[in-house]
Amino acid sequence: MLNAKIAKIEGDNITLSVPDGQTWVVPISALEGKPAEGLSVGVILAVPGSEDAARQKLAKDILNELIQ
Repeated sequence: MLNAKIAKIEGDNITLSVPDGQTWVVPISALEGKPAEGLSVGVILAVPGSEDAARQKLAKDILNELIQ
């Protein structure tokens, strides 16, 4: 999972700031929860057909955080 921050909210879009300094503009509808500037978000990137593997990796990452 890639960690990003919500840098800006404009209309129906949010601008995410990713660790390498790039910004990505995505629709608010792509985000679960209530967005607010400054909040951290997790981004899962997966090519078509590998979504289940990406979800499993996310679940494993979450479990590892809980047991640390």
